[in-house]
Amino acid sequence: MDLSIWIDQQTGEVKDQRKLEKWEQMKLGIIFSVRNHPENPYSLQELYSEYLDDAVYADEVLGFDHLWMNEHHLSPDQWCPSPFTMLAAIAARTKKIRIGTGVLCLPLHNPLRVSEDIAVLDNISGGRFDLGVATGSSSEEFEAFKVPQKEMWRRAWEALDFISRTYSEERVTFEGEFYQYRDVWQNTQPIQKPLPMWWGGFGPNSMKRAAERGFNLLGGNYPGYDDTLLALGQSLDDYQVAQVTAVHVAETREQAWDEAQNGLHWLMNFHRIRHKVPAGMGVNGPLETLPAPEELRNVEGLYFMPGMPIYIGTPDTVREELLADCAGRRGRLTQLALHFRLPGMRTPEVRRSMELFRTEIMPSLR
Repeated sequence: MDLSIWIDQQTGEVKDQRKLEKWEQMKLGIIFSVRNHPENPYSLQELYSEYLDDAVYADEVLGFDHLWMNEHHLSPDQWCPSPFTMLAAIAARTKKIRIGTGVLCLPLHNPLRVSEDIAVLDNISGGRFDLGVATGSSSEEFEAFKVPQKEMWRRAWEALDFISRTYSEERVTFEGEFYQYRDVWQNTQPIQKPLPMWWGGFGPNSMKRAAERGFNLLGGNYPGYDDTLLALGQSLDDYQVAQVTAVHVAETREQAWDEAQNGLHWLMNFHRIRHKVPAGMGVNGPLETLPAPEELRNVEGLYFMPGMPIYIGTPDTVREELLADCAGRRGRLTQLALHFRLPGMRTPEVRRSMELFRTEIMPSLR
């Protein structure tokens, strides 16, 4: 581990012992968005096979702490719509890495079925499952599932109330605005009690609610989360914050960008069009228009959206950026959730990036 930012190089004294101890507890995760690039697609069978191999590599070779799997539906890039199925396959092929939804679009699901699927996954994995949820954001999905998008926040929090009760009460009668259950005996229970729960999202109201509910945070440390925890008398040591970061490493900056630019551009443009979020930001805020793929490398301070940075370059430059994040420049973090495989990227370049990360960057992070 590179201790230069914590150790005075002249005196050898620790600058801040508490921060150094927190640094040593930093976790490393990998986040999966299983999706194709429509202009450069894999067959779906090959795509899922490659991601499963990535999961084994993250577990056995990289020794990562966490693997996150997200979902969307009816997407033109064939974004995986079934995270529980994929995580079950990953659980069967891995031994140590924790697995979790990162994130589940909860308003689109029946909460009783979610409760059961969680319990099965936790048992299959030997108690390695974390539940990460959010509201979702695509109007096309809500229309297809016949769920009014204006209800998404209320549905998400209500579903979480019910799911939590199925793990703490033998029989549950629930009378909510959207979900009603009478005398439900959900006797397929998870190993972990309590089950680790994470909220994915941003915005002051979302952060305040996540802290009030006692959820960990997946996506980045946005303003209001830690302040609310402290106001409630909670210890920050008891709550985790994972920063989602797109990473691609190559021997030269030009090579790294050449390999990553098309997939990165697709992601940003997709979210601008379908999810109506300002994906693609620079030092002065959201980009008014998205540059061509080959011009993205020229945007100063490029990041995906607030709290979700993008680091593409040589091992030295990517290491420097990640070390600064670990040191707290974007707020308190306990985990880096790294996105290695952008849509359309082929396995040789992804695996080469992972190997450079393992040999050139990981020793500085642990």
